[in-house]
Amino acid sequence: MNHIISNVKKSFSKTVKTMKNKLASMKSGFSNMRTVTRKSTHRRGSVGIHPVRASRTGRASVVMQAAPRKTRRYATRRVNRKRFTVVVAIATVAIMVPVMVMAANGDTGVPAAQNEPEAVVEPVAEPVQKAAPSAAAATPAPELTDMTEAVTPAAEDATVAEATTEPEPTPEPTPQYVTLTAGMNDPSVPALQERLMELHYMSQDQPTDFFGPATLMAVQAFQRKNGLDVDGAAGPATQAAIFSDSAKEYTAALGAEGDDVSKIQDRLQQLGYSVSVTGYFGEDTEKAVKYFQRMNGLTDDGSVGNQTKEMLFSDNAEPAEEKKAEDKKKEEESKKENSSSGNKGNSSSGNKGNSSSSGGSSSSGSSGGGSAPSANPGDVEAFIDAAMAQVGKPYVLGGKGPDSFDCSGFVYYALKQSGNGIGYMTSGGWASSGYTSVSWDNLQRGDIVCVSGHVGIYLGGGQIVDASSGSGQIVVRNMGSWFQSRFICGKRVL
Repeated sequence: MNHIISNVKKSFSKTVKTMKNKLASMKSGFSNMRTVTRKSTHRRGSVGIHPVRASRTGRASVVMQAAPRKTRRYATRRVNRKRFTVVVAIATVAIMVPVMVMAANGDTGVPAAQNEPEAVVEPVAEPVQKAAPSAAAATPAPELTDMTEAVTPAAEDATVAEATTEPEPTPEPTPQYVTLTAGMNDPSVPALQERLMELHYMSQDQPTDFFGPATLMAVQAFQRKNGLDVDGAAGPATQAAIFSDSAKEYTAALGAEGDDVSKIQDRLQQLGYSVSVTGYFGEDTEKAVKYFQRMNGLTDDGSVGNQTKEMLFSDNAEPAEEKKAEDKKKEEESKKENSSSGNKGNSSSGNKGNSSSSGGSSSSGSSGGGSAPSANPGDVEAFIDAAMAQVGKPYVLGGKGPDSFDCSGFVYYALKQSGNGIGYMTSGGWASSGYTSVSWDNLQRGDIVCVSGHVGIYLGGGQIVDASSGSGQIVVRNMGSWFQSRFICGKRVL
């Protein structure tokens, strides 16, 4: 920039010097012209022509008419040459002054790409923005003012801001959902079941591609909770709500109606809470739920959420006080009957007494064991046979047999049928029980497999028999990645 300004100053000095020389030459020319005119007038006057003093403009017609033709032509050419020189000098000054002004203001007339290369590198090049400097260079630059100086940088900043603005991300396409109904097999069912399990509408289990009764009940409960039409079909609107971030978790409360409510009422009845199985969550059901929550140390809000539901269907659920009193009364009556039977045996004759005593002992053993005729306590194969006999029976939440089961009820029933008097336990209860724990690699036939929210019976060879909520029945299947990723432990009970 300093080099350019220095060149401009040198050019201007040279121009001024040339103008001074030209003006001096013009002054000398005018002086010579007056001298020639005077001499010519003097000579012509000596031969009788009336002398006339030449004017400064050289317009003395009498003298010029008397002068020779060559002299007039020579004088005219010199005058025209001087005039031309003056015009050129004025034009040069007129051109150089704006150039100097622009140089003083930092605008040398060179395209901005040469002075500020970063302005070209930063923005993404566009045809319209490239054409702008060319047009500016072709047009004569006007004289800059303070206002234009202030506006130009702002305009450049705005152009750079527009050029460097990041494009908005392309919105993701809206998912296209297929309507799913009960009884269907579809590849999109596993994702639906897994999401319903996350929201606690289904029990934890390996998802399948079968839309069974458990999936149907879960979809209906979700539709009811989220204000949708309760038709049990997972259409586009229902699936969009299920997979949205605003999906509500499972809760059964006053006014709810469905199969899940019937299961809750049935379980409350088993525990001695006063309620009828109607499928409608009315005031009586709400009252019974509050009573159950107080008995089990839960917040008595009268609604059945995930925490209340897990406690309700667990082996740790506390029965109602009335149920406790009734069970205690039955136990005392049973003791009296056993005592009375023992006294009768002692009062009989020796042989009869022995026979009666033997019979009483047999009766007592049968009563205490409560086993089926084919029961063989401690035998793994008897346990497996009892479990395999239930394959194909439906999955029902809270079911403990003999016609329907959930996962915990199925294990409990198979143990009971094989003569093993182990109480009912949920998957969490099994995982925390005192039985010997085994790892995934050390599982043996007959071990209880505990995964997060689910339980089954190991058959060996990587297979398990369990009550599958996804399949809607008791099934035999391979333990794949789903079981391995959620595996807690195995329990060896036999």
